[in-house]
Amino acid sequence: MMFSPDSALKNPRVAYAIGRNYGNAVHRNRIRRQCQAILREFENQLPKGRYLLGVRPAPSPVAFSQLHEDLRDLIVRLEEEK
Repeated sequence: MMFSPDSALKNPRVAYAIGRNYGNAVHRNRIRRQCQAILREFENQLPKGRYLLGVRPAPSPVAFSQLHEDLRDLIVRLEEEK
């Protein structure tokens, strides 16, 4: 995850970088929707700015609970760096 602070924005902006090597369009869209749902849950904790969320292929499918935990950890680290 990359972050670029911008206090002029009303809400955080998130872009996703999910390459074709992750899988077909169904898999890429599913992981993007899951990330959006998780970030919606933490939107009040996200600092204003621009985010780039990169997704790499994993050797085995990633469960939603694991994805949730990983994104939560990233957000906590972002808050600590403030």
